[in-house]
Amino acid sequence: MAMAASNGGIVGQASVGRSVLWLALAVLACLSVLFVNGKPLFYFDTVGYVSQGHTALRQLGWRGESPLAGRREMLRETDGQAAQGSSPGTAEIEGEHTVDGSRSAFFALMSGALARLGALEGLVALNVVSVFVAVWLPMRVAARRWGLHVPVARAVALPIIVACLGSLPFFIAFLMPDTFAPVLLLVIATLTVFARHMRTWEILLALALGSLAIVSHLSHLAIAALMVPGSALISVILARRRWWVAPALVAVIVGLGFTEQSMLRSAAKAVSDSDVVIKPYITARLIQDGPGLAYLEKHCPDQAIPTCKLHTALQWSDDPYRITASHIVFETSERLGSFRLMDPADQKAVADDQIGFFFDVLADQPVATFLAFLKNTFIQSGWVSVEMTLPTDKIIAQNAGVSGLVMGEFEAGRITDDIGWLTVVTPMQEILYLLSLAAILVLVLLPRRVPGEVKALAVMVLLGILANALVCGGISQPATRYGARVIWLLPLTATILLIFARRARQFDIPAEGRG
Repeated sequence: MAMAASNGGIVGQASVGRSVLWLALAVLACLSVLFVNGKPLFYFDTVGYVSQGHTALRQLGWRGESPLAGRREMLRETDGQAAQGSSPGTAEIEGEHTVDGSRSAFFALMSGALARLGALEGLVALNVVSVFVAVWLPMRVAARRWGLHVPVARAVALPIIVACLGSLPFFIAFLMPDTFAPVLLLVIATLTVFARHMRTWEILLALALGSLAIVSHLSHLAIAALMVPGSALISVILARRRWWVAPALVAVIVGLGFTEQSMLRSAAKAVSDSDVVIKPYITARLIQDGPGLAYLEKHCPDQAIPTCKLHTALQWSDDPYRITASHIVFETSERLGSFRLMDPADQKAVADDQIGFFFDVLADQPVATFLAFLKNTFIQSGWVSVEMTLPTDKIIAQNAGVSGLVMGEFEAGRITDDIGWLTVVTPMQEILYLLSLAAILVLVLLPRRVPGEVKALAVMVLLGILANALVCGGISQPATRYGARVIWLLPLTATILLIFARRARQFDIPAEGRG
């Protein structure tokens, strides 16, 4: 018996060792772009988050050296021309006593704090941990319900490694909140499918991770809100008893997102007597797509319609590119600018009116508005290149002089100095995504190959990818960055389905699966 116990211990140690090895390989795969590039990837708005976070920390009483001190010195030396201008993502709504609500206050505070500590790479570590927890939770519950022919650690690591053949490692290394969009989708899918079978601490962990994800960017709140009806529908299909538990939990996450927005407004008013203003992305999108511009041309001038002030500003130039959404929101030149050239009070009025403007346009031109959203969603769904995660010369100039990185300055790395490799990598990744989508559809439609709840998990992920496309393409502007941030969920989900399809024994879903 002693020998048997000894052999069992050796086998157990070997199993643990293999699990650790698989997880280590998955971590290395996630960090591959960071290691190859030699430094994190960043965007125009990385400096915006650092700046806003530093300012908020100072107002909250945490004094410290500004991570932007070097940048301000560079701006003084170049008379403000080198790193200012009208680059997307850097523009602020003008006017005193206003706070830009387009950026996540939570992510800004994290960025500002880590920059002060000289450890902005901590955002990369947070990305890795969030992805692993988001994948581990559903695999843990699924393995407990049906069993697997591989350890849970391998069942977690393998899908992540396959996803790293796509866009995942680029967004892991990206100093922006984009990784939390797919993390949020995985949490919502997990709660929708498995909430009735999860232990209390697992539900609490999912809620905590979902809350972290939803407050990381304003678009995540809209995506989660769109997912509530889908969660309710899938939950009803899966279970007649307690079907409401899953959508209720998803609604809790959405509620926490709205609470964070409310707290931001209260804090801004209490700390600095400021109002939170969100850039008029919806208004700009409607104008570029046509229905918004047609509405304004039909009803303006009208003092009762705040957005007519923007319509007036759009007449200051006859350049047709002035009506593109990005130029409306960010441009400051006389030729292409409009919103940013307006009086600060008028800017705030237009920004505050964007929800009302949307419903007015929808009521006036419902078909045209619907078709515009549908078109943008379709366009966004197909834009999945990682090109926007790679800093350009303008992005590097915008972040020049900002401190906070352990791995050196904000500058080009080994893979961003020459991006000719994109012409090879992008088509290969697109093929991976198409094959993954095909595998998902086949395995979802084939009977008895995969447990129904795992199929439902895949369906929720697909719905989430579409919700992301609708929000980012329809409300903001179609961009490769928005599609690429969630598209790695396709190879990840396909691998999860394949793991269950290749189980060592035939599983029958227990009766409680419909309970």
